[in-house]
Amino acid sequence: MRLAVFCLARPTFDVDLAAETAQAAVASLRKAGAEVLGDATLLLDAEAVTQRLEALKDQPLDGVLIVQATFCDAAMTATIGGTLAAPIAIWAFPEPRDGGRLRLNSFCGLSLASHALGKIGRRCGWFHAPANEALDLGALFGQAGTAPATRPAKSGGEAVPFASRIGLVGEHPAGFDTCGFDQNDLKARFNVDVERIDLKDFFSAAESAETARIDQLRNDAAGRLEGLGGLDGDQVDKSLRCYAALRDMADSRRLDGFAVRCWPETFTEYGCAVCGAMATLNGERIPASCEADMLGTLGSRLLQDLADAPAMLTDIVDVDAGDDTAVLWHCGLAPLDFCDPDVAPRATIHTNRRMPLLHEFPMKPGRVTVARISQAQSEMKMVIGRGEILKRPMSFTGTSGVIRFDCGAAAARRVLIDAQLEHHVSLVYGDVKAGLEAAAAAAGLPVLDLDEAR
Repeated sequence: MRLAVFCLARPTFDVDLAAETAQAAVASLRKAGAEVLGDATLLLDAEAVTQRLEALKDQPLDGVLIVQATFCDAAMTATIGGTLAAPIAIWAFPEPRDGGRLRLNSFCGLSLASHALGKIGRRCGWFHAPANEALDLGALFGQAGTAPATRPAKSGGEAVPFASRIGLVGEHPAGFDTCGFDQNDLKARFNVDVERIDLKDFFSAAESAETARIDQLRNDAAGRLEGLGGLDGDQVDKSLRCYAALRDMADSRRLDGFAVRCWPETFTEYGCAVCGAMATLNGERIPASCEADMLGTLGSRLLQDLADAPAMLTDIVDVDAGDDTAVLWHCGLAPLDFCDPDVAPRATIHTNRRMPLLHEFPMKPGRVTVARISQAQSEMKMVIGRGEILKRPMSFTGTSGVIRFDCGAAAARRVLIDAQLEHHVSLVYGDVKAGLEAAAAAAGLPVLDLDEAR
């Protein structure tokens, strides 16, 4: 089998580990009998991918394999899928839940990439296993079957009366089509108005916050979070200023939530992480989402109102079928309400950008509902699932929780990737499935029910 191989990575993750992983994966491909066109060189940007595509343009191919060496945006994957017509598959890699840095975040990259391929009408095979795992190339490229079926939302029950004004701070980053949305559709289905806020105006509002107020916010944070005094004081103040600006906008403009372009500009232009600010807002029931994910914020708002409890947006970053669990994680975005009561929450820095302010703790055990208002494969739908957060040690730095889905980890993973869903889901403690069904029916959305996956 002649395979075009692309090893994709982002330099903000652990490049040395990514390079080792890519080398081992390519060796496994050759051991499985593949004729590898390309090599294990990490492709870190669009120019590198374009050069590889140019070298392959006249080559007959049996397949295209993307080695997801780290998480990265899906622009490079979309270019590959839109250029090469051969069957395409993605290989992602687990990493140990050792409480340290999420060094690769490869599975989340697989999710983002599969969604991007779905947006351009491409199905994909996929493999989530260590780089030295034995490969069945025929099965890998032959498994891209049909997406899991949706069903009509169940009738009955009252939908939550829904009218929202959500602030969109900046635009979603390039390569994050998962975070796109149709403003007219949101208005028609959910009565949501979007208020657009320029990033520069956001930073200006943050800078104008009164010093006495920031001092009080810092004192309050130090009472809630261990280790705050050990972080860079100027950067902590900037993060607190981001909170003050967003909170003021919520109050003065009557905004019910935010979708914030959190990177790279909050780091590169303003000089802090905004994760802790958004975590605090989540705790105050003003849901705030990373990467300007408007549908993610809307999903969190819906869960929050149904459960009468804080909600948050999160990634699924690891699935262990043997342990029958998955890990929900997102930097340090969880509100303090989610903290395991036996653990003292800490203040920390962003693992890739090395700036504060983030929350750090494992999530408390309990019954949860996850949801996503999805537009995967160009069909708007409501994704619903339930599970249990287990009492486990912290999986990765930041905030994370180990979940056992009712459908089982393997089934949840299969649906997530085969349906080419977005990489974000919203999470709330409690069982609000009936309310989500009612909301889906009111909005005219079919349901993709994880509980029914097997």
